[in-house]
Amino acid sequence: MNKFEKLVGSVTGKVAYVAIVALVVCVGLVVANVVKRSLGLGLISGTNELVTLLAACILGLGIPYLTSVKGHVAVGILVDRLAPRKQAVFDVVTYAISIAIGILITWALVELGQYNQASGWHTGVLRVPFYYFVYMLAGSLALTCVVLIKDLARVVINVVKGSKAT
Repeated sequence: MNKFEKLVGSVTGKVAYVAIVALVVCVGLVVANVVKRSLGLGLISGTNELVTLLAACILGLGIPYLTSVKGHVAVGILVDRLAPRKQAVFDVVTYAISIAIGILITWALVELGQYNQASGWHTGVLRVPFYYFVYMLAGSLALTCVVLIKDLARVVINVVKGSKAT
């Protein structure tokens, strides 16, 4: 399991790096647009579209890394009072539900991507096809499901062993 965990951690780190690059490009584009406008040279054509598409990249590609480092919000008012083994059982149920929902959303995004690709949907000004970004989101969510499966396996091992969940 250790090699698998390292592989998943490496992949989510690289995906997060792509999100960081998208963030830098987005900020640079907005700053360039503001500077160009303040100089009286007009706007950069398609800035709104690019910022929207880059925001999808930033948010979508950041989710697997956030999940892998457990950066999400967890409410543990009741669960923290349970015995460690019962906490682990609760985690198993939570992970299982999260994986099921993630798989359903991934499936729907793949179908949406296929629909957008077949329909030829694209942005209005720059004519960038939407389906690239829909597939990117589907892949990112699939990677998030892999992270959740890895975490679920670790918790199941802890439940079987009777040790505290990590």
